[in-house]
Amino acid sequence: MSEDKDKRIVELETQIHDLEKDLIHDSLTGLKTRAFFEEELSIYLAIIEQNEQGKRREWFGFRNISIIFFDIDHFKNINDTYGHDIGDAVLRKVAETIQADLRTGDTISRWGGEEIVASLLGANEKDAVGKAEKIRQELESMSFPEAKDLKLTISAGVAASEKGMTLSELVKRADKALYDAKENGRNKVVAYGSR
Repeated sequence: MSEDKDKRIVELETQIHDLEKDLIHDSLTGLKTRAFFEEELSIYLAIIEQNEQGKRREWFGFRNISIIFFDIDHFKNINDTYGHDIGDAVLRKVAETIQADLRTGDTISRWGGEEIVASLLGANEKDAVGKAEKIRQELESMSFPEAKDLKLTISAGVAASEKGMTLSELVKRADKALYDAKENGRNKVVAYGSR
């Protein structure tokens, strides 16, 4: 009887672990969810603010955060031309590439649709632009065996946190920079600070 009970406990623990994973990971890309990203970034921004005000004694090793919004250019055309299976494969490959190019402590999330957002702890805007540009170039040179004539490009918007900035303000800045990148020809990285 005890063996059955132990086995059932292990099964329940596994189910709980799987449910927790599903709550914080996007099922298509494996990236963190938008809700997880927003919660984590809000915490980091609060820590930075408290450190600056001298309200926290411990130090987390960073004074700012930059975020990058990535958007796959003409993603609807990819789905319309090659089908949703290829579109999903492209989205997964873009997610894998971004994940591989960022540091372990950075958070990458599927924001919605074909938008992916990344937070870079301790990175200023210039550093984040450099990272976004490297990723943009890498994705532009990527090929897809299942869609040989597919040429992939992305646009990116970058913004860095400033003293007292809320998550909403930081996201709006990165989104505005992304909008500028898309409005000015796509396949480019634009920093909010250089708009």
